[in-house]
Amino acid sequence: MSTPPERRFADALAKARAEWAAADAAACAARAGCELADGGVLVPLFGRPHLVTHPGGEVTTPAAGPGPGEPAHIAVSILLLHYLLLTDGAVPAGTWSAYRELPDGLFYAASFANRAEAPLANAFAGSAAGVEAFRASARAAGGDALTLGDASFRFVALPRVEVAVLIWAGDDEEPGEARVLFDANAGRSLPAEDLAGLGGQLAHRLTAPARA
Repeated sequence: MSTPPERRFADALAKARAEWAAADAAACAARAGCELADGGVLVPLFGRPHLVTHPGGEVTTPAAGPGPGEPAHIAVSILLLHYLLLTDGAVPAGTWSAYRELPDGLFYAASFANRAEAPLANAFAGSAAGVEAFRASARAAGGDALTLGDASFRFVALPRVEVAVLIWAGDDEEPGEARVLFDANAGRSLPAEDLAGLGGQLAHRLTAPARA
C-alpha cells in the first residue's frame, strides 16, 4: 500500500527539520545566498521573504507590521529547508536546461509537464492574445524579459535558482506551446522533485490572473 500524500509530506518535513536543527545556520545561509535574521534565516521565494527559524525549522512569511508571520504551506516549508540544507552555493550558470536534462529530471518529466507546462499552455499558448496576457502576467510576477520563443521571461525563484517560461502562439501548422526551463546549475541547489514543485508554483502564480 502506498503512503498517503499527507503522511509523506509530514515525514519529509520532520526529516528536514531534524537535519536543519543539527546544521550550521550561518554556513547554510552563506551557501544559499540568504541573510541571517533574528531567530533564523530569511529566504526569498520568488521575491517574497520567508523566515526559516533555527533550530526549530518553522517557516513563516514575515508580517508587514507587529505580530507573528503567516505559517507557510507544508510543501513550501519542505522546499525551503531542502534548499538551505542542500545547495552547494553554485551561482546560476546563465544557460538554460530542460527539466528532463537536470539530474533525475527524466524520471519526473511527464509529471512535471502536466503540473507546470500544461497549465501554462492552456492559459497562454495558441493565440497572440494569449501571448500578450502572458507578458502582462509575467511582468506583474516580477519576471525579466528574454528573447526566446514568442515571449519569455526569467524568474529568480531562489537566490541560486532561476527559472524561465517560454510561450509560443503557434499557427495553422504548429500548435501553441509552453516550456519551463531551469538554469543549468539548478540541480546543484535542489533535487528534481523540489524543482518540479518550484515549476508548479510558478505556473500557478502566472495562471491565477488568467483563471480569475
